[in-house]
Amino acid sequence: MNLFRSEEHVRRWVLFDPASEDGIRPVVEFAALFGLPMFRERSALDYLQRLPALRQERLAAAERFAKGSPFWAARPPS
Repeated sequence: MNLFRSEEHVRRWVLFDPASEDGIRPVVEFAALFGLPMFRERSALDYLQRLPALRQERLAAAERFAKGSPFWAARPPS
């Protein structure tokens, strides 16, 4: 992952690939996604018991984050 100061800065980057345009997201959206309880509460004693509910919350947040873009579509495990 590369962090840039603006979308304009991303597009001027020498290695920018126009096919990745859908992948541009502001850092606040990454912070919201990775600030979910699934990531914050991994040391909780009941974490594994709550994981199915936490996973559902993460999947819903990931869907909002992707905004329908195929760039962020879940890929099957290799």
